Amino acid sequence: MSDDLARRLASMFSRGVVRQSDIRLGLEMPQAEFFKGELRRAEMPQGFGFASRPLPGSEVFAIFANGERSAPVILAGDDRRVRPKDLESGEVAIYGRHARDEIGHWIRFTDQPKPNTIVARARRLELRVGEKYLILDADHGLVASEAITVGPPPP
Repeated sequence: MSDDLARRLASMFSRGVVRQSDIRLGLEMPQAEFFKGELRRAEMPQGFGFASRPLPGSEVFAIFANGERSAPVILAGDDRRVRPKDLESGEVAIYGRHARDEIGHWIRFTDQPKPNTIVARARRLELRVGEKYLILDADHGLVASEAITVGPPPP
């Protein structure tokens, strides 16, 4: 194997640390440091309907096509500083930067306390349908756009 081919193969995958993030041309494009002093702006495609913006200091995992270091594409990112630590096998969570705060900031799909449970934790939860809303706030309690009726759902 030639030295050039060996170098390119070794350079195809890299782990980095986000230094800043922003959106350019509608795509998340954080700047990450891969090797010490190697800052690169990288495309970070995300699944349709999902969007996130990594915090500085979070980790990314990128490929460099043909070992060419000038155009990385981030395949995945994670931030072990805020990632929930207590997920059970098979659980899924959507979380933000305050996931580990006392109140929390996440939505969890779980089978606890019973199968098919969805649990949300936040300082404020808003449900909006058209002009109507229902707000649960840790400081102000329950607020609604109109009187709440308790009873069977309408037909």
